[in-house]
Amino acid sequence: MERAEKKRARGEDDDADAGPAASRATPGEPRVDHAWRRREGHSVDTVLAQGGFVGHRDGFRSNEGGFLGDATGSIIPPIFPSTTYARVGSRMGYDLRHMSTPRHRDVISDQVPHDDDVFFIGDDQTRGNHQTTPRDRDQTEDNKKHPLMYSRPDNPTYTQAESVLASLEGGADAALFGSGMAAVSAVAFATLRAGDRAAVPKNCYFAVRVFFQEWCERYGVDCVLYDCEIKGDLENAVAFGVDPAADDRTADEVDPEFGDGKCKLLWIETPSNPTWRVTDIRSAAAFARARGAVTCCDATVLTPLLCRPLTLGADLVMHSATKYLNGHSDVVAGAVIGRKTRTDDAGSTDAFPKVWDRLLRARSFGGSVLGPFEAWLLLRGMRTLHVRVRAQCATAAALANKLRSHPCVAAVYYPGLETHPGHAVARAQQSSPFSFSSSANACATTGSNDRKDQKMFGGMLSVRCVGGGKAAVMTTSLTKVWFPATSLGGVESLVEHRKTVEGPSSETPDDLLRLSVGLEHADDLYRDLSQALWDAHGRIMCGSAKFRKMLDARKASEENGR
Repeated sequence: MERAEKKRARGEDDDADAGPAASRATPGEPRVDHAWRRREGHSVDTVLAQGGFVGHRDGFRSNEGGFLGDATGSIIPPIFPSTTYARVGSRMGYDLRHMSTPRHRDVISDQVPHDDDVFFIGDDQTRGNHQTTPRDRDQTEDNKKHPLMYSRPDNPTYTQAESVLASLEGGADAALFGSGMAAVSAVAFATLRAGDRAAVPKNCYFAVRVFFQEWCERYGVDCVLYDCEIKGDLENAVAFGVDPAADDRTADEVDPEFGDGKCKLLWIETPSNPTWRVTDIRSAAAFARARGAVTCCDATVLTPLLCRPLTLGADLVMHSATKYLNGHSDVVAGAVIGRKTRTDDAGSTDAFPKVWDRLLRARSFGGSVLGPFEAWLLLRGMRTLHVRVRAQCATAAALANKLRSHPCVAAVYYPGLETHPGHAVARAQQSSPFSFSSSANACATTGSNDRKDQKMFGGMLSVRCVGGGKAAVMTTSLTKVWFPATSLGGVESLVEHRKTVEGPSSETPDDLLRLSVGLEHADDLYRDLSQALWDAHGRIMCGSAKFRKMLDARKASEENGR
């Protein structure tokens, strides 16, 4: 039989991609295959679950395969372990081989209709008015061509994960690194040189602070630490490097409004690890940009599901992808995402692409690349990011509310609490840019339609223990469900005494415990931590009148809760 006859025998029309359901549609009636055209982009849930390039994998309907470089139609992205690529010998030349990727990245829509909300565009005349979607454009424009020579700068396994990250953050491009600290180092090399200044938070992940202090000293860069909770401290660090009141330079040497122009990098970490102080990204980035500095935001704890710093004015976003992005405690990785190029009112384009080029060169020449298998594991982890983060945020919020009234807890640090000094800023900038789409499934199961007002503040919190550092350390040894271990963002819950890890130079309080909430049940986590807190205090304060009073309060609380 001819091909057309076989298609008609199966109930299909002669269109290449039209299936039986589409062929049964009568003129003027919506066709099933036009449902895709109803939406501009896809839900973040869909993009993550499918590993990116949603709607671009036309190989599922042909012999070209699905993901990059795949010829099998696999629904799991392939791994490319090869370190080098054979050149094309056609035309007796020595040309590079090229990898074809979709021209347009995944467009993540903030509001995607539920299945019961989807309706079709209508007939062809009605459909003629709809905006062109990425899927339509991909059919009319050639795909991008990426040269392949050597795996250190280019590998298809990196490309897939980097594309998903760029889409999530709303950036122009993304780059994977062998670790989070390798990413930090690349940002330093791309933005700073001798004579410049870097403004770094005093309270942040201690390895980042120590790195900048040591790196800047070695390369002749001034490193100034600022406290984001002290009004004007960040601005002074960027503009002057010192408190203006203590600056003996004249107005001829330093512009009192603009500053000295030496700061080339403002580093932000919000909320800051491990005390979770909040920085206003929009305000800080605008101030730095006006004075010629690049702003890089460490958003490891937030993930793109809670905040997208690029949309708030940051130039770069850094992630320790070891943590939430991977989420399974089996990959060490880092990532940097760069913003899109801006054009001012006069039509001139900024110089940011040069910063991005220097960052890629720092990765390539420094050799700080991620292995193909690790990149594949990272993408595997990101495919469940939306499910994990949503659950971890909910559990962390529940624990924070319970722990703040615990007799053995002196304080709880969690931006989601209204008593937190940075709560208002956190509520404004950490309130899920994908609040519609990322909570759609949750709303479907709970029956709630109030997707717009759902807020998420992260899965990290810290508690300060009554009884000081001794009680805090002992508590970590008495938990049964919480693992006493370093790292965060995994499916298992971790408790850590940060002062021990960071050393005597750290400003982290000795009585502080950092809690990374996993996917265990909230009740199990609370009972285990509560019991460990009580046991630690019992061993330290056994026989004291204060402890007997605390036990009486606990007994009364438990009786009231029955």
